[in-house]
Parts: sequence; structure tokens; C-alpha cells
Amino acid sequence: MKTILLIIFILFFISCSKQDVKSDNTNRTVNKTDSVTSNKVNLTDNQKKVLDGAKKCLEAKFSYDMTMGYYVCTYKDGENTGSKVFPGGDVAPDMGVCTDVIVRALRWGGVCDLQEEIYNDLKKSWSDYPMSRWSARKPDPNIDQRRVPVQMVWFGKYWQELDVPKDSELQPGDIVAWDMNGDGWGDHIGIVSDKTVNGVPYLIHNFPDPGYVAEEDVLHEWEI
Repeated sequence: MKTILLIIFILFFISCSKQDVKSDNTNRTVNKTDSVTSNKVNLTDNQKKVLDGAKKCLEAKFSYDMTMGYYVCTYKDGENTGSKVFPGGDVAPDMGVCTDVIVRALRWGGVCDLQEEIYNDLKKSWSDYPMSRWSARKPDPNIDQRRVPVQMVWFGKYWQELDVPKDSELQPGDIVAWDMNGDGWGDHIGIVSDKTVNGVPYLIHNFPDPGYVAEEDVLHEWEI
């Protein structure tokens, strides 16, 4: 069964970069006169799971890794094993980038393990992915699932891809990508929450500002 997924751009960065982003924080402020509500819609089982996983990321409130570096996935269930873990491997649980919200939300929500799914798909369908962008020659379960373009190719193959909908058509658990720099490439990603402000859904994401996983009114902060 395919899960609803909103994919706007095939992304070619591991995550958003603070130095490339011009963010106006005033757009993210909720005024006292704004109507904040909960979006009560009939969700699929997988949408509920993705949303549940995203809420767990929100509770964990892990920080944004400003280095956006390469790490060996030595963590499993929040504990450092001291050696590479696959499947079920993760970076340190107290940090991550925007893509780690997606990886952890799907894992913690019981949807799938993107580390394993992407690794296996790369092994059988290497040419489907833009791996030459990183001069990669073989799958790497430490980083591949944390690259936005790799995630999005996998989602495009196995989940449902939608055109840009109206605000009211977005549902909790959908995944949205933005082109922050206006260069035609997406460079940030988040999950639609069940909260709305004046009919516009909040997004659960990890971004350099505020520097941790947050639930914010940022749908129209950047170009979708």
C-alpha cells in the first residue's frame, strides 16, 4: 500500500545550510489573533504512523548539527554500541539535520527503516540514484539515508508523489520539500503536523534556526 507523500523537488543536498538561507523569523510568529486548531481528518494508518514518529522527534527535540558532517552510525535505540550498526543504526540521538527527522519519524513510528530500505534499493537499483554527485561507488549505510536526494528518489519510487496542493489539501503525515535559495533545487524537508494556524498546517522540521526540532508555521516561509 502506498502512503501519501508530497514531493515537490528532487533534492540535491544532505540538508539545509544556514549560510545559504535567508529566513525572516517574523513569518514564523503566531499572533494572539491567529486561530490555532488541530486538523482532524481521516488519515491512513501510515500517515498516522509518520505523524506519531514526527511527534516523537518533536519530543526528543534533538539539536541541528551545524557541521552537517559524516558520521558512522554507531547508535542503536539511543545507545552507542561503539561500532557500526546496520540495520537500525543512527547517529547520536541528541543531534541531526532535517533528513534525520524523516529517518527517525519513519523508524519511531513503525513505518520502515530507511537505512535498510535505501541500502537494499541502492544495491539492486544503483543507477536510479544520483550517487555520482558525491563520487560514491557503493552504498554507504552511514550516510545514504541522510542525503535528501537519496531519500526523495526512494520515496518517489515507493510512495505516492503529488502535485503542489492547496493548504487545505495537505494532510498530517505528508512530507514537504522546499527550495529555499530559489535555484531550482530543494534543500529542506519536513513533515506536516496535525496543527494548523488560520487553515495553514504547521510543519515538524529541524532547521538551523531555532536549532532544534520544532513545530512551526513555516509552510510558506520558503518556495515549495
